[in-house]
Amino acid sequence: MARLCAIALVLELALAPIPSLGATGESLLRLDHAEFVLSDSSEAPSDSLAWQPQGLPDDWVASRPDVWGYGWYRLRFVLPGEPHELYAVHLPVLKGVAALYVNGGYIGQTETFGRGDSTDRPSLETPLLVPERGLFAHVPRLFAIRPELLHTGVNTAYVRLQVRRGASGVLSRVTIGPEPLVRSEYDRTVFVSLSGPGMISIFSAGFGAFILLLWLRRRHESMYGYFGLTALAFALFVAGRFVITEPPIPFPYWGILVWVGLEGYIVFLCLFALRYAGWRWPRLERWLWAYLAVSPFIDYASFVGIGGWIPQHWWLMTFVLTLVYVGVFWATAWRRKTLETLGLAVAGSVKLIISANERLLPHPIDLPRYQPFAYVPMFMMIGWILIDRFVKSLNESEKLNAELEHRVAQKHAELEQSYRHMQQMERQQAIVEERRRIMRDMHDGIGAQLISALSLVEHGESSATEIAAALRECLDDLRLTIDSLEPTENDLLPVMGNLRYRLDGRLRKQGIDLDWQVREVPGLFCLTPQNVLHILRILQEAFTNIVKHAHASSIHVETGLDAAGEHVYIQVRDNGTGFCGEHAGRGIASMRHRAKIIGGRLEIKPSAAGTTLNLLLPVS
Repeated sequence: MARLCAIALVLELALAPIPSLGATGESLLRLDHAEFVLSDSSEAPSDSLAWQPQGLPDDWVASRPDVWGYGWYRLRFVLPGEPHELYAVHLPVLKGVAALYVNGGYIGQTETFGRGDSTDRPSLETPLLVPERGLFAHVPRLFAIRPELLHTGVNTAYVRLQVRRGASGVLSRVTIGPEPLVRSEYDRTVFVSLSGPGMISIFSAGFGAFILLLWLRRRHESMYGYFGLTALAFALFVAGRFVITEPPIPFPYWGILVWVGLEGYIVFLCLFALRYAGWRWPRLERWLWAYLAVSPFIDYASFVGIGGWIPQHWWLMTFVLTLVYVGVFWATAWRRKTLETLGLAVAGSVKLIISANERLLPHPIDLPRYQPFAYVPMFMMIGWILIDRFVKSLNESEKLNAELEHRVAQKHAELEQSYRHMQQMERQQAIVEERRRIMRDMHDGIGAQLISALSLVEHGESSATEIAAALRECLDDLRLTIDSLEPTENDLLPVMGNLRYRLDGRLRKQGIDLDWQVREVPGLFCLTPQNVLHILRILQEAFTNIVKHAHASSIHVETGLDAAGEHVYIQVRDNGTGFCGEHAGRGIASMRHRAKIIGGRLEIKPSAAGTTLNLLLPVS
């Protein structure tokens, strides 16, 4: 019986086509047929075992479900001549622990073989969970073959594969050829399977974080927030599905997290599509949030193989929701009819077609998966739309700010012109008012006195002395008016200095000593020209009364600040006999009236030793 099996195997090998570089006319050999035998031998099994033809790729879940342990693959290929360069073997997909042998020589292995359970023998006791198939990244493998291990004619390669219990075993089609050509194909496979999805995942995560930062500055634009979450969820799904080979957390929790990334991506993209279209569908949005909330529990039931048909086919909901947001994109494109909306709808449709083709239709497990790349056009379109909107908003804001600044500058210029005009009018008004005041003061003061002096002259009833005194009073009043026009800058000292200059000589001629104790006092805001004239006339009246009625020999003048710090006082004290009578009463009443106009207060204290007059002026 063993001889018959050996003869049958020899006949099968003789009749089966063996890949050859010369026969194919290609630079690379692609082996898609092998022989397989279950064996826990550490060396290549002999021909006497029951080797079975096996097509490649070989997925243990499909070809030998519920089996785990060790298996051997035998592959034959023909070289037309003696190789003189380094050769290589490329395995696009290899799941399990594997070792490669060529013509009896050891080439290499992926990791250390170990005992998957209590025994290394093939077993049917532990079922393999189907959802775990293809969940984690496919890692391409490259083995270098030294030229001395190869020869002209038929060469034999063996692959020893260990499939641990609870894991999947896959051997893809095998590519053999010169090392530079094989490495070039290997690099392309690595880019499509690992590097490309890795870059897409990193870009998606960074772009999502950037969009979320924009959303934080524009909270009312929820569209930005939904797309930021979409990009982050998509990055999680791509990294877990295509990039990360060793999950950081155990199965099935890692599978649930990765699948929730896909479901979250689709839900957030549906919400983004609704916001982009300007639609508010509360019922649909509540349903989407409910779907996202219950999906982790149904995914768990799917991964552990419980719950029946619904958990095992729950992933079909992702295609239903994909149809939703693609439909919204097309409806928006039909309504707005812009290049932007049309590009977004086309990009979404391309993604849908590629994803459905790879997910729903049967494909060899070692074919490249372009699903991560299918998202790139749509993400680029959405990113362009959001950034373009944000830039347009900034440009519009800058334009509005520029217009506002121009308007503000224009209004500012108008206000300045109006202010200058008002200042000119105020100056003119002030000049007019000052002229009126001077004319009124001159009319009421020097004018009245000149009329009195003229009346004395015309009637001839007064002596020259009386006429001279009347004219002197006219001059004194004129001088007071002139002194009141001098700028004071709220300082009382210049006012008192001018008064001393006018009175000192006259008092000395009258034989009256002047004790001048005027000191610096706080500034007085009440020292306007009109108020200065009132102060001077009050003090002039006080001196006139002293000279005419008090018969004093000495006058003491003092300034200072009262105890409360609220008033500046001007004190005039004499050593005379005081004044009384009708004239004195009219003079005092006039002095009090003038003090009241200023906002001050007049205090007169007569005594046997003389009279003290205090004029209190407000500081504020």
